[in-house]
Amino acid sequence: MKEKNVIILFGAGVYAKKYKSLLEYLHMDFDYFTDNDSTKWGTMLYEKPVISPDELTGFLPCKIIISSTHEVAIRKQLADMQLSDCILGLDDLYEMCEEKMEHIETTRGFINEKETILVDMYEGIGWGGTELWAADLAYGFQKKGKGVILLGGVEQPQLEQQYEDLTIRISEQDTIMHMVKIIERNLPCVLVNNFAGCVFMAAIIVKRKYPNLVKIISVIHNDNRSLFDAHMILSEYIDKIFCVSNQICVHMQEIYDFDIKRYYFKEQPIKSVFNLEKKWNMSHVIKIGYAARLVRQQKRADLIPDLIEKLEEYKIDYIFQIAGDGECFEKINKFVQENQIDNKVQLLGRLPKSQMNSFWKDQDIFVNVSEYEGTSLSMLEAMAFGCVPVVTDVSGAKEFIVDGKNGYICSVGAIDTIAEQIKVLAYDREKLSVFGQRCSKIIAEKCNPEKYIEYWLNYII
Repeated sequence: MKEKNVIILFGAGVYAKKYKSLLEYLHMDFDYFTDNDSTKWGTMLYEKPVISPDELTGFLPCKIIISSTHEVAIRKQLADMQLSDCILGLDDLYEMCEEKMEHIETTRGFINEKETILVDMYEGIGWGGTELWAADLAYGFQKKGKGVILLGGVEQPQLEQQYEDLTIRISEQDTIMHMVKIIERNLPCVLVNNFAGCVFMAAIIVKRKYPNLVKIISVIHNDNRSLFDAHMILSEYIDKIFCVSNQICVHMQEIYDFDIKRYYFKEQPIKSVFNLEKKWNMSHVIKIGYAARLVRQQKRADLIPDLIEKLEEYKIDYIFQIAGDGECFEKINKFVQENQIDNKVQLLGRLPKSQMNSFWKDQDIFVNVSEYEGTSLSMLEAMAFGCVPVVTDVSGAKEFIVDGKNGYICSVGAIDTIAEQIKVLAYDREKLSVFGQRCSKIIAEKCNPEKYIEYWLNYII
């Protein structure tokens, strides 16, 4: 049966949450999600059915909101279906938000003397690289005497106390309303926009009303086009873009018409290990370390059993310690148990941040099989402790690794090559030691935390 004024969100992926939250702010209910991924049809998301795009014409008249980064492709798809007039754009939604703000009490008369820095961690999933970076950045600002707030979610894991002291946690109910209030109470402010999610949307709502009191810095953490688009679809509200690798800067400048002078890059900060007292295993078992989420998307942890199989084939005397959890954990564990190699492959689960220095100090080799990255913080931490990287050719790798001089860079998916380079190091322990010392030195030179915070305060904030 046809319904009048049906509202449908086109896109049932990772960015659906922020559009749902925006509609909640506007007190607008919606009826369905639709998505081009057929595996989602017939499922429920946020208690709403996910339908096929083929069903859209059955709901006319309706309004369609594109809740995806693939806006251009979806607009074309809807045009081909004669549904362009049904699209309710982001500009329309923000105009509605602006009208709403005109009718609510604001803190306009209570502008603070000092600027507050808001650091977005709301869409983070735990202690991943982006979350660690955000927490350390906020803490660095606070040590410099700046007013700082970390914006997190109530469902996220507890942080270490120095970070928790800076954190305001926000629930999933009336998310954007609460965020708007926080931003208004802390004007003037700078938002460090990490996830292009709910905090970004809330900041735009306030910025449209007070354009001179809100500055938005978008931070690009991965060399991934869909992530780029999530930020750049609203680039008119972005003041500056910070990229975690120079390669990301180059790629974005090739794609988007955004002032090149407003792009920034600085090598990631890592606490250097001065007077590193490390004894590389010159004759005994070689130790390989991996620390990342055990997921297929981006990290390609599903390839770890293939790598282990190659290490066995090459008869390398190794111990492989894996710190992390996720959907691939059971697959890896099953492979280890079936092949009776649990004395060689140790699944440690997710280790707390406080234990990572000890973890890397005990390893000889850092391995990464990712499909894409920003700049891997795990790689930099491992290199600081003299671990030799054997990694895939992802963003940030070539900024710290000279292939064959202090590590090895392999093609994405080239598990055989990764295993071969581990074999080289296993049978040439002098090279392992020389490479490891070079790694520690380059991190000390490029990744000074004090200089990193100073760079942000001098050029970005």
